[in-house]
Amino acid sequence: MIANRYVSITLALFLLCLGFNAVYLSGGGRLHALQALLYGPWGLVFGMFGWFANPLLAMAILLHRRWRWVSLGLGLGALYLALTSLGIERLPDNRSYNFVNLTHFAPGFYLWLLSIFGFCLGQAWWCNQARQGRAIPGWHWLDAVLLLVLGVVISYALQEPSLRFEVDRVLDAEPAVQPLDRNAI
Repeated sequence: MIANRYVSITLALFLLCLGFNAVYLSGGGRLHALQALLYGPWGLVFGMFGWFANPLLAMAILLHRRWRWVSLGLGLGALYLALTSLGIERLPDNRSYNFVNLTHFAPGFYLWLLSIFGFCLGQAWWCNQARQGRAIPGWHWLDAVLLLVLGVVISYALQEPSLRFEVDRVLDAEPAVQPLDRNAI
């Protein structure tokens, strides 16, 4: 039953999104979803908070059985933060670190949103089922495998020099900023 595997589906979609581009930037640039995951915490410096949906989703998944309503609230908070990413207009290019216009979102971004939305739907359904006396499904072996794979992917990405974020290049004294073209959006 799909409803019993909503955590596995969430984790699988999250892992799948890391294999795609997250956004396309003006000038032919793009930001891969794995890079967005690694660079995301730096969004706080630039007033972009969408990445923080990731830790909320992680907490929601960890708490999905014991504190089901708290988990649902965290999942909905993650979905809200993720949707705030739709308002981003500029990002630093991952090659030049100059701020460029975001032209459109790529499949990795939409798979990420879908993973969070899917978790919220599954958790809401099970919260409703728990009112009727049914137990929320626990952890499955597939969940553990997917979490292990996610850990390996992130560990590898953190060691890869081409994926490192050089904050000094972004916070340079005079970064080149491309003017915002509202007609391109």
